[in-house]
Amino acid sequence: MTPAELNQEWEAGKFRPVYYFYGEEDYRIKEAEKSLIKRFLPKSQLAVNHSILSGAKQSLSEVMSELAVFPMLGERQVFTITDIQSLDPDEIEKVLALLQPPDPNRVVIFTSPSEKIPKRNTKTFKLLAGKTGAVEFNRLSDVLSIKRIKTMLGEYQITIDDDAENILAMLADGNMGGLTEEINKLINFIGPGGKVAKENIAQICSNYQVFDIYELANTAARGEFDRALQIINFYLKEGERASGILFWLGDHFADLYLIKNRKPIAVWKQSRSMYIKALRTQAGFFENEDLEKILELLSDADIDLRNNIRPESMVLERLIFNICALAG
Repeated sequence: MTPAELNQEWEAGKFRPVYYFYGEEDYRIKEAEKSLIKRFLPKSQLAVNHSILSGAKQSLSEVMSELAVFPMLGERQVFTITDIQSLDPDEIEKVLALLQPPDPNRVVIFTSPSEKIPKRNTKTFKLLAGKTGAVEFNRLSDVLSIKRIKTMLGEYQITIDDDAENILAMLADGNMGGLTEEINKLINFIGPGGKVAKENIAQICSNYQVFDIYELANTAARGEFDRALQIINFYLKEGERASGILFWLGDHFADLYLIKNRKPIAVWKQSRSMYIKALRTQAGFFENEDLEKILELLSDADIDLRNNIRPESMVLERLIFNICALAG
């Protein structure tokens, strides 16, 4: 079951007796848990009828004892059992058996943290996926990221430029918690009824440098030396070291070279769909031999910095000039 299908069931008033929430997005799992509790429990019972248990920190007998406690007549219950993967399959079977027959006034949520999800071919995962309402929470797609941006800003009548919207989605890279945090920062900065521009993303949002390095490569590819120099000088004035700028440039052009030659980039970057899409577009601006030459220029600049060539800004200026020259 997908998160969208889960929400449709809840909208229709349908709740399953047992859920298993897992996936790489812990923030989305927590939000889904909160949403279920608010939908299933009356307001008067929210504070007292939700219990959090732990498969890692409590024994099976303790978990079973908690689950066996019934509330007053007519009241509803929600139990969350975190780290359910810490129990072995026989123990999980015992928990599931205790929950039979299903009680319409009780919902139990099993969860696993992203770093401890059991492998799909294990007995534990097959058991959890087969005998519960299992829902996988992955990173937001590009479409869902943009939808969330529009929805959250729309609540404060804040509009956003298309460029700013795309940059924000790319920086968040499908991380719902990170995206939500950045949107809230923009809401507080812009205020109700305002408008978010690209410049505001640069002012407020974390990791904007990732995009600016992309923009720097774009301006160099077009031979816009003055604009490329402005970006570099901005970071130098902000206290960024020349070696840091060089590192980001080297990492970026290495990715461009790999994408151009249809080779895999670092594993941790491969899920960043908007970043990969942007890289593919940018790689088309360069010939393969140009990228090879740029990597040589970056290596030369690194040697110059290590040899204490001063001023460091001159090393970067010469590097950008030579990259821009390739575009001419």
